[in-house]
Amino acid sequence: MPRFFLDVLHARRVCEDPEGQDFIDLDAARAEAVASAQYLVAHGILRNEDVSDRSFLIRDEDEQTVATVPFRDSLPGTLSGGPLLGSNQLASLRTDLEWLVSEHDRAPGKGEQYIRDLIEALPAAIYMTDAQGRITYYNEAAVALAGRRPALGQDRWCVTWRLYQSDGTLLPHDRCPMAIALKENRPVRGVEAVAERPNGTRVSFMPFPTPLHDASGALVGGLNMLVETTYHGRAEDRIGPH
Repeated sequence: MPRFFLDVLHARRVCEDPEGQDFIDLDAARAEAVASAQYLVAHGILRNEDVSDRSFLIRDEDEQTVATVPFRDSLPGTLSGGPLLGSNQLASLRTDLEWLVSEHDRAPGKGEQYIRDLIEALPAAIYMTDAQGRITYYNEAAVALAGRRPALGQDRWCVTWRLYQSDGTLLPHDRCPMAIALKENRPVRGVEAVAERPNGTRVSFMPFPTPLHDASGALVGGLNMLVETTYHGRAEDRIGPH
C-alpha cells in the first residue's frame, strides 16, 4: 500500500510527519486527515485553544503534496456566511500574504506547486497571474467569492465576473487594483471594490494585489488576496441597477 505523510501547516510553518502511514489510496489518507482534524479541533475547544487555522498537507512517497485538508473545512459552516473579519484576523491574513510573497522569492528550490499548496491551505481568496495579468492559479476560496471559475490563461487581472468601485461606478478589469499593481510594479493597498457574480449577487471586498519577481528582480506576475468586507444579497440599494 502507498505511504502518505500528514504534515501540519500552522503559523506559516510546516511540521513534517516523519513516519507517515500506509493507506489504500489517497481518499483513505484524506479521510484520516479529516477525522484527525475534527478530533484536534474538538480537543482544542476543550482546552480553550483555537486550532482551526491549521491544515494538513498530505505528502506522498515522492515528496509531493497531493492534497490539502484545512482544519476549518472539517467543521460545518466555518467559512461561508460567517462573521466579518476583525482587525486581528485581517492583520493575520495580511501577514500570510507577506509570507507567501517571501516564500515565492525562495520558490526556485521548491517549485511553484509548493506555493500553490500553501495558497490552497489558507482560508482567504487568493489567485496568481503572470506578468501580463493572465490568471494562472486560484484557490477554492476565490471561486466561492467570485461565484465562478475563471479560465486559466484567458481571464485577466481578476477572478471576478464584473467589478464596481465602492460608489457604484463600473470598474473595468484592466483598471482594477491588480492591473495597476502589475502595470506600475507596486503593491496596491487601501481600496475597496464590489464584485458582481454571474447569478447577480454582489459582495464588497478589499484586494491586496502584490507584484512577484524572480531572483533578478524582474516582474514575473502577481498575487492577490481578496478579503470579503460585507455580505450582500443583490445590494441594489447600495450600488444601484446596472
